[in-house]
Amino acid sequence: MNLAKSTKPLDQFTNSFSPFVPLFILEYNKQCRQRRDVFSYAYNQILTNLEQLHTIDMKLESMQGDILWKIYEIMFRTGFELIFHRTPTNDEFNDMFPGVVDINKIIKRYTSFPDMPVRQKLYNRLLKLINENNPNFILHNHQGFQELDELSQVSLIGEDLLITICIQCTDLLCHMLVLYSEHSHEFQVNLDNCINETLRLYPLTDLWVRQASNKKQRGWIASLVQLNRNGWTNPDVFFADRWNSDEHPPLLSWGFDMRRCPAKKFGTDIVKLVFETITKRDGFWIEPASNFDHERTFPFGCQVWIGYGQRSNDTLTWQFNNKLQMQIRRWIFEKIRIIDQFELN
Repeated sequence: MNLAKSTKPLDQFTNSFSPFVPLFILEYNKQCRQRRDVFSYAYNQILTNLEQLHTIDMKLESMQGDILWKIYEIMFRTGFELIFHRTPTNDEFNDMFPGVVDINKIIKRYTSFPDMPVRQKLYNRLLKLINENNPNFILHNHQGFQELDELSQVSLIGEDLLITICIQCTDLLCHMLVLYSEHSHEFQVNLDNCINETLRLYPLTDLWVRQASNKKQRGWIASLVQLNRNGWTNPDVFFADRWNSDEHPPLLSWGFDMRRCPAKKFGTDIVKLVFETITKRDGFWIEPASNFDHERTFPFGCQVWIGYGQRSNDTLTWQFNNKLQMQIRRWIFEKIRIIDQFELN
């Protein structure tokens, strides 16, 4: 692919921690290099912790409805444990998780305005955890991390690591579970191929968007490039075996060129661990609602029926409630977002 060379994000600030935390800005300067060095060290520490985390003590209970936020909580708890090498206390969870949820609600257009009090609690708790500098913290006594300013420290731990794990891994896992309902055999035979095929069909929510270095060229967004179906055989069909060959376009869901997401490996490994923990429970089955439209951003959540053992006769016909109200709400919040971000200019 001949994509325009990218230099920096299209938007210098993210909507997630606004107004507290700037996006992981990739300008090539001393501060950027220092922050990326710290991130690389943290990345390797998380991989080490992940290798020791062979199992996760969790189970999705039998239910009908949206499992997205239940998966989101699992990813939050897993990410917290990988970063701080322990489970969060009740106070830590109550201070942090509502803010982490609010971030994704903005991205998913569940709402249009951030809940500033819960964002402030999230920021304050992250800062307290950092200042405690517990020996099990992955950046305990890391000189480069200590030299970063407060905002950069909170941004790196909260946004670059914890929030990325929560949002990206939750989306990927939910897409996999929906596809598993039709392709369970393929997932059991070759999970890596199925992860690639999931990412090809449903690229992740964008956290990385790029300006072109040449002003005459257009900026680009990795996932929107991935949604171009040119060059793929039967592009809209789930076919895991296509990844046994190299005769297809590249997978761009994790980005492209030097801006490729550096968290690809531990993000994928976390999803594998949680996915296998869920699906290998005895008698596990899953069935999407008959009025559920599988889209890449889960505008109505991940509406499925999860059970164990004998299936009900109604699993193929059940529907989730309030779909029309959700569609109207999403339309309103999208219009507010356009006005708020001056996207009409």
